[in-house]
Amino acid sequence: MSRLHKMSIQGIRSFGNRDQDTQVITFFSPLTVIVGPNGSGKTTIIECLKYMATGIMPPGAKTGGAFVHDPKVAHDTEVRGQIRLLFQDVTGHNVQVQRTLVATQKKINISLRTLEGVIIREGINGEPIQITSKCVELDKEMVTAFGVSTAILENVIFCHQEESNCEGKQLKTKFDDIFAATKYMKALELIRKIRTEKLQTVKISRAEIGHLKTYRDMLVQKKRQYAEIDERRQTSKVNVESIQLKLEPID
Repeated sequence: MSRLHKMSIQGIRSFGNRDQDTQVITFFSPLTVIVGPNGSGKTTIIECLKYMATGIMPPGAKTGGAFVHDPKVAHDTEVRGQIRLLFQDVTGHNVQVQRTLVATQKKINISLRTLEGVIIREGINGEPIQITSKCVELDKEMVTAFGVSTAILENVIFCHQEESNCEGKQLKTKFDDIFAATKYMKALELIRKIRTEKLQTVKISRAEIGHLKTYRDMLVQKKRQYAEIDERRQTSKVNVESIQLKLEPID
């Protein structure tokens, strides 16, 4: 079973972007309780966990850059936000992940870009193996490491209570994603399609078998007729030889 160990946050939301502002959160087993007043960063911790596990940022973060510490507050034109996570994957090995974001203050708004991510795994002999997001798709690697789907990570494990207040079509979509209903329906449709194709193949094969049986019966009949004709030929040959012996030569 996968398990969280530690996470460091720097330059995200209200967490400052200086080295001394870096906050390290240690997760305990079987339960970690996060307590604090409004605006202290409780939601930010959940958002960071979700972002690290799935690559999904909070709503509006990509357009407004609100996920990264505000450059105006930092009195700078560019702020780098960095999150590091140490956890145990489903195989029992430690995994370290680092994701980095950069928010740049423009004339009108804030632009946000993602830098290269890094994942460090334990090798067979215990040596660290570092892989960057250039080599692998980091989000898929994280889903595999945690051993659960993106929908469960997003909507169940790292879900803030405010995000759970949905209804109607949105709620149905979330449940469909959690229980993989769409994938199930697609798989069921594919199975039906394959079954139809196989039944058609079986139908054609049965027709071919019927023709082959007819040809086989015809062949058996021809062989029987050939045997009868050959037997009569042999008998006629013997009769001819017998008659030839009885014939007297003409002087």
